[in-house]
Amino acid sequence: MSEIQTTKQYYERNAQQWASLQCNSFQDEVGFRLFRSYLNEGETVIDFGCANGIHVPLFLGIGHGLIYTGVDISNQFLIIARERYPQLHFLEGNLVDADTLPKEKYDGVWCPATLMHIPLALWDVAITNIYATMKNGAVAYFTLPTAHPNAIENAEDTRHFTILSQEEQREQFLRAGFKILHNGVKDDLTKRKIWQYYLLMKN
Repeated sequence: MSEIQTTKQYYERNAQQWASLQCNSFQDEVGFRLFRSYLNEGETVIDFGCANGIHVPLFLGIGHGLIYTGVDISNQFLIIARERYPQLHFLEGNLVDADTLPKEKYDGVWCPATLMHIPLALWDVAITNIYATMKNGAVAYFTLPTAHPNAIENAEDTRHFTILSQEEQREQFLRAGFKILHNGVKDDLTKRKIWQYYLLMKN
């Protein structure tokens, strides 16, 4: 079984528990405000790895006026997201399978803590697919860890994590053709300072 399928199955099994515990979208408020500052009222945004709609409160509040679409690989997450936010549009999709992704072009891509679940050998495919969903001049926001997010090893956590240094992460984005507008360490609740944030622009 591929790493992506193993990760998907983990989230399918744990969607309800995850949705009840991981519900603080405002831990990404600083990054979201930066992302929002590059977008205008009525512009379109796609949320890759939307899970149970964890970041939707940011879009309904600070991001009010943006046109939102959520995409996730886990059907169980999407069931929860659609129940919570029936007014919004959610789709099942896989970042390494372009046929499962929307064909529309978006003004913004929101993608925190998602690329890390894709094996490095498939990053070029995933980033190319993300790039293809963006209009020229569109912006994208990513967060990625520089160390394993689990401070204590947990045998029940079968998710795949690709761990790269900040320099390696930057190289991946630059090679794909992105311009890096902002990059730095994201504050996180663990205070481990392992999360990098990137605000990128499609040239």
